[in-house]
Amino acid sequence: MSLTNPLEDIDDELQAMARYYLSPDPIPMVSSEILSQSQNSKQKKQKRNERDRQRSLAKRQSMTQMRQQMKDLEQQKQQLIEHTREHSTKSKKHPLNSMYPSPSTSIKRENFVRLSHEIEAFRRQNAILTEQLRERDLGAGYMQNLLLDFSPDETDNDTHSNSSESDSSSNFYTSTKRKSHLLPRLFNDDSKVYFTPLTREEGIACVRQTLQLVHNAQALYANDVHYNNRLKFFGWGQYTLRQGSTITFSVKKTLKNITPTQLMATTWNLLTDGRRTQKLIPSSVNTHIRPIQKLSDDLFVIDRRSEDSSRSGVSGQKLALRTIYVLFRVLDSDGTRTLAMKTINLPLVKKMLREDEMWCEIFYWIRMSPDGTNDSPSDVATVAEFGGSNAYTRDEIAESWLRELVFLAIRWETLAVAPTLLHF
Repeated sequence: MSLTNPLEDIDDELQAMARYYLSPDPIPMVSSEILSQSQNSKQKKQKRNERDRQRSLAKRQSMTQMRQQMKDLEQQKQQLIEHTREHSTKSKKHPLNSMYPSPSTSIKRENFVRLSHEIEAFRRQNAILTEQLRERDLGAGYMQNLLLDFSPDETDNDTHSNSSESDSSSNFYTSTKRKSHLLPRLFNDDSKVYFTPLTREEGIACVRQTLQLVHNAQALYANDVHYNNRLKFFGWGQYTLRQGSTITFSVKKTLKNITPTQLMATTWNLLTDGRRTQKLIPSSVNTHIRPIQKLSDDLFVIDRRSEDSSRSGVSGQKLALRTIYVLFRVLDSDGTRTLAMKTINLPLVKKMLREDEMWCEIFYWIRMSPDGTNDSPSDVATVAEFGGSNAYTRDEIAESWLRELVFLAIRWETLAVAPTLLHF
């Protein structure tokens, strides 16, 4: 305090006190780290709130969709109930044939699920059948192209070399001089043959002779190795052996879920009915068969006449192939069933053929044996074998007939096996 001017010092103190008490509070010292943490917490809170809003919106949309689906299902259910009632009303006279419950039966949600599963199963079956039809059409197209390339001008004499007697050769060359074109025709009075019925002893002798030839041919490929080292076509293994001018060929396949008895029944019906036999043969070949003698329920003598419309013939003249053969079936002790057909030697019939006909020899067999490789008795399978033996002088002709045998086996599988396995 100044002695000369004490009021001046007092004013300074008062001024200092006034400034101390009247001045605003000082700003506290806050670090930058605390400020950044506060900002991060605010951002996290904003993101969390936004996420909660998105979840709430998604839940509302999902609930809306579920409500719409429930409305659609209820509408379908109502339509199904109405359709069931209408069908039940129409089928009152035939209640056993109705696949739908009666109006008194309550329709539950399980029925809708069951019908959905059945529809899906039918779709899968339809896809499988479509694929099988595609493969069959592919094979049929290949066979048709093969037959178109198979020239009859070069193969008629080779294919039927077993019937090269002078009388049939005379008929062959006489027919080439004719200029008339004969259309395919059914059996009538003009096409009947001079056939002397066989006695029972002669029929049994034909069966024994044919079975011996079949056994001799099967002894050539008794080992399955002959089939395993060759390419397969639609599951059919093949075997071929040439001895001189004679070709022995066979195709084999294991068929599941079918017995030899079932196969023999359907195959016998196919080969004894002319209308059904035509289904085994290409559409371009008109084949007419008629049983001319029945020695027993398992032994027939059949007259067959075939005309191929896809072949141009010799000098514009088409020749029909004529043959008379025995058709029989036998049962072995091990459950194996054999069906065979072989031409009968009939010199008189050959001499009395028409000018537009030519004699041909056939020898084929079908063998159906139980598959012994299955360990479980519930697994049923059959080994099906198609075989034949003919004389050829050219390899390409034999190869074409072997391919035709493969396609014949495939057509037989479609007609004889599929109807047995499919139940609607």
